[in-house]
Amino acid sequence: MQNEQVVYEARLHKIVFLAPCFIAFCALGILFISSFSWTVRLILLLAVWLGAFIWGVNIHGGKLYVVTTRRLIFKRGIIRRRSLELMLRKCEGIQIEQSILGRILNYGTVLVTTGEATNRYDYVQSPLKFSTCINQQIENAKETV
Repeated sequence: MQNEQVVYEARLHKIVFLAPCFIAFCALGILFISSFSWTVRLILLLAVWLGAFIWGVNIHGGKLYVVTTRRLIFKRGIIRRRSLELMLRKCEGIQIEQSILGRILNYGTVLVTTGEATNRYDYVQSPLKFSTCINQQIENAKETV
């Protein structure tokens, strides 16, 4: 949009890659526990590692959470793109959900409500900073109207 600037770009926390990395690491057990031949073991190991890699890429999925001076933008997808844009003046409330581990590692879920829907932004790194930035831009949008 005209005269619109990106104010903040939220990032996904690295915790989202924990499960795929754990599975890839556990796949090393295939080499030592399995009674198959070494060729079959290596093929299984590579197949599991490839699956874990694809899972990790899918989790990240090209996700992009951006706050501009006028909108809140959520984009997801690498091959097939899904985009959601919320006008800041339509946003009514922001809620943060954090588990104990999320508080320790500084990640969580940010929920943005509009009149009709609730939009969920999972595994956001520094969710308090993200929500503060959204609130600040909402206030700025109200002042300009």
